[in-house]
Amino acid sequence: MGLEHESWEHLHLNPEQGNDMSIVCAAIKDGVVAISSDTQSSYGSTNVSAQHIKSSGKLVSVKRSVIGIVGWTAMSNVMQHLIAHEKSLFQLDNRMEIFTTLLRLQEKMKDDYFLNSSEDDDQPVESNQLTAVIVNKHGLFQVGSYREVNEYSTYCAIGSGKRLGLGAMHAVYGTQASARKIAECGVRAAAEFDDGCSLPLNTRTVKLVG
Repeated sequence: MGLEHESWEHLHLNPEQGNDMSIVCAAIKDGVVAISSDTQSSYGSTNVSAQHIKSSGKLVSVKRSVIGIVGWTAMSNVMQHLIAHEKSLFQLDNRMEIFTTLLRLQEKMKDDYFLNSSEDDDQPVESNQLTAVIVNKHGLFQVGSYREVNEYSTYCAIGSGKRLGLGAMHAVYGTQASARKIAECGVRAAAEFDDGCSLPLNTRTVKLVG
């Protein structure tokens, strides 16, 4: 299929690996939480580096949180638009606040952004087509497409390179490496060996409270 027939809304997509191309890694250590991502965009068999696309970043800020998103570019655009125009909907300080926020966003995404909430025939609930990591001064949270929310005390990763990222972070977590270095190590490993990820990377850090 020629490039003219491929949809740019399938950025970060590889048909063999699903729609979660890319890598986002996050780590907590010594009172700091860090989140890091690659900057490659993929559609079909074509990979595009940050050199060619201005909107290659996968980290977005809302209030005092940073959200790292992998998957369909359409969903990243939806989230950025919601943050810009419906910022009051986002309450992200703990697991249940995040879950409640996702419930509020579901109908709005379906009604205003034409969300297709179907993924599989046997899915337990509607999908929001969103896979993300959220970091803020209260901790590190991972969000799945069925609105499941998990809180982590060490590190986590999402995207096609997540296994590589997790392995790399596991290898260095017990060393003197900072939260920033740990998260970046995960992204660098994924960028080295996973064809859905590439450098340069973006990193943000937040100091934890308490």
